[in-house]
Amino acid sequence: MSAGRLLPIVPAFVMCIPSAFGQLPKRVEKCLLYPTLAQEIREMQPLPPRVRVHPMRVEFDSKDGIPESVREEISTELRSQIFERDADTPYLNDLADEIAEVGVRGALQNRGYFRTTVRAKLTVLQSEGADISVAVIIGAEPGPQYRAGEIRVESADSSSLKFSPEVLRDLIPLRSGELFDVVSVRTGLQNLTRAYGREGYVDMTAEPDLQIDEAHETIDMVLKIDQQTQYRVGNIEFLGVNTMTQEKLMESLPKLGQVFDGTRLEEFFRANRPLLPSDASREDVNVNRDPKSKTVAILFDFRTCPTHSN
Repeated sequence: MSAGRLLPIVPAFVMCIPSAFGQLPKRVEKCLLYPTLAQEIREMQPLPPRVRVHPMRVEFDSKDGIPESVREEISTELRSQIFERDADTPYLNDLADEIAEVGVRGALQNRGYFRTTVRAKLTVLQSEGADISVAVIIGAEPGPQYRAGEIRVESADSSSLKFSPEVLRDLIPLRSGELFDVVSVRTGLQNLTRAYGREGYVDMTAEPDLQIDEAHETIDMVLKIDQQTQYRVGNIEFLGVNTMTQEKLMESLPKLGQVFDGTRLEEFFRANRPLLPSDASREDVNVNRDPKSKTVAILFDFRTCPTHSN
């Protein structure tokens, strides 16, 4: 078939594809005979030159009060990394700020130094093309080392919660008396999100309210839960697979009217990999929430480019 006859077919196929924010799914872009405007813009923009920054040496102020074992852990972690940055940006300053905030302050906060302040400066030791070796000079004021005080979970608006406060409290891997560990708090928030997500509360939010007791160097935390709407499955649709395959795929999904468990989508791809296109991914799923009906519509779009014989 000639290109002239293909033109009406491919656009008709593309017009049926749902898109978000005016952009075509990447799966569909490759079906077009001509590049989209977004593709043309991407291709016209030259890639900026990149550099690779290697921290070769890490120096601390000997009077900063950071335990030697913690210094060694931070130093080892930083020296094991290679940071890629755009060469036409102030990458040394930006990377210094990132190292101070994430690599050093984050590491100290995970050891109870909740109010630590950190400064970092990078000094170039050697430059060979795109490879830059630097020394990292760190100045820190760790402050007190805090321990966890009372930890509670409660409703943000005094409404009843799906789970008891005791069950929710057990999802936070931080006990009173332990060093106040930000990673444990973050893990607890993720556990709460998964627990509520399995029960259809996909918009649940948990906001930590911290009270610092300077006299006893403890931090009390109240996690305030806004569980919002519980969603059920209103509709499930498949595109790009035959009826028999759809029936098999539906066996891995909740039935219509059941609580929408968002975690089952990841399990769906693992369980049905042999039945799906080789490049199928979570990006091929569109979940639309309807707050009025408290339901979700799930669309799996596995369509591929149409093929035509000569």
